[in-house]
Amino acid sequence: MVLTAHSLVGAAVANLFPQDPALGFLLAYGSHYAIDMIPHRDYDLDGFFEVEPKTVGSLFRNAKARLNMLMIGFDFCVGAGLAIFLFVSNRQTLIVTLLGILGGVLPDFLQFLYHASKKAPWTLTQSVHNFFHTDNHMKQQSFLGTMTQITTVALVLVCYFALR
Repeated sequence: MVLTAHSLVGAAVANLFPQDPALGFLLAYGSHYAIDMIPHRDYDLDGFFEVEPKTVGSLFRNAKARLNMLMIGFDFCVGAGLAIFLFVSNRQTLIVTLLGILGGVLPDFLQFLYHASKKAPWTLTQSVHNFFHTDNHMKQQSFLGTMTQITTVALVLVCYFALR
């Protein structure tokens, strides 16, 4: 799923436990894997990690990689902005929301570290990510794959606001 979905779901899950931010963070982290099991459309990142040598600096010399980084950055900002808008009402909810966003997107950041180095401990985090991630990337069904993400987020938000 895209980072907007992971940010919103992670923030919603974390905000169910405002008095225990550590638990909220851990559950938001787990929510990443839970919603990645649902068939969805992912980014097309072909060429993103095909730069040699695999260093962070080398990614910025590849035009396609730069475009992907902009897209990912925009996606993260949209998700974080929406989560802050929906959940933050005071300092406590700001902290819990930020931890939820971080927990929700952290597995994808760890995946980036894996692709950049393909060394331990990132090989373990990638194995966990692959274990939970659906094999159905819906490349031929872009509209349906996008709708599964929108529906998933909408259902989580409806449940969150119903429980609050």
